[in-house]
Amino acid sequence: MKQQFGVRPPLHLVIIMLFLVYASWGSVYIGNKLSLEIAGPFLVCGLRNGLAGLLTLVVCYLRKKTWKKPSLKDIKNHALLGSMLVLMSSGFLTLGQTQVASGVAAVIMGSTPIFMLVAAWLFAGDQAPTRTQCIGMCSGACAIAYLSWSEQSAGTGTLLGVLILLGAIAGWVAGSLIMKKANIAKDMPTMESTGLLLLLGGLESLVVASLFGEFSTIQPQNLRPDTILAFSWMVIGGSFLAYACYIWLLVNVNVSLAVSYEYVCPVIGIVLGCFIGGETVSGDMIAACAVSISSVFLVVRHRHSFKSYIRHYLVHK
Repeated sequence: MKQQFGVRPPLHLVIIMLFLVYASWGSVYIGNKLSLEIAGPFLVCGLRNGLAGLLTLVVCYLRKKTWKKPSLKDIKNHALLGSMLVLMSSGFLTLGQTQVASGVAAVIMGSTPIFMLVAAWLFAGDQAPTRTQCIGMCSGACAIAYLSWSEQSAGTGTLLGVLILLGAIAGWVAGSLIMKKANIAKDMPTMESTGLLLLLGGLESLVVASLFGEFSTIQPQNLRPDTILAFSWMVIGGSFLAYACYIWLLVNVNVSLAVSYEYVCPVIGIVLGCFIGGETVSGDMIAACAVSISSVFLVVRHRHSFKSYIRHYLVHK
């Protein structure tokens, strides 16, 4: 996937790639909800990411030109990242969805760039937030607090679930900052590095699932066409296909367009939770979603550089 400078990709191809990214990452939340009917959160996380990572590595190996045999150091480094970007971030997301609706999870996880900005400033030496970004940070925090209070008051979500989701964001932010500071993935092709991270993080999640006894709580009686389809789509679409399309967009279109999923996915998460998951969409949720999306826009609108997104947002959802 080498960029062809001066050559614009066909518009229909860009639209297809954007649609696949939006649909893949926006549907992860309802996919988790349906998959949790069969297995526990860390088992769902481990199988999804482990299988997606294995599929990605197989494709990279078959291409040969982009294959680099991982060294022991590569494996150790990616295992460290996998423990945060997969085990903690994706695992806690799935765990949090046992306590809150998928639409709520989509809105809260959509605020990740806000926490990334704060952490990069406090711990990675990035520049201090501008006045506009501070407004976005404060409004985003208020949206999350209001949504949490509203869901708890209505009895449709718990404070524990919200805290778990914030833990998922913390894992994502910590892993991203380590990746940036140590430049861990610099010696491997981007897609192969992503596959190795997903595979190792998935295996780590399966170990945690075993420790929590999740293998003994599998409910095969809940295997239905919709649950099987949901999990299969998360592996193929939500992980493998979405990353491939996202990397293609980063190379071929303006980065601001490539990362537009940050504004679209929370909306998709709410809509799918309503029409497929049977969740109730309240006015409070819609208002919180609108404020959160606006806050993310204020925070990231000056930070859409290719390098920052390659380093911070490559492995997502």
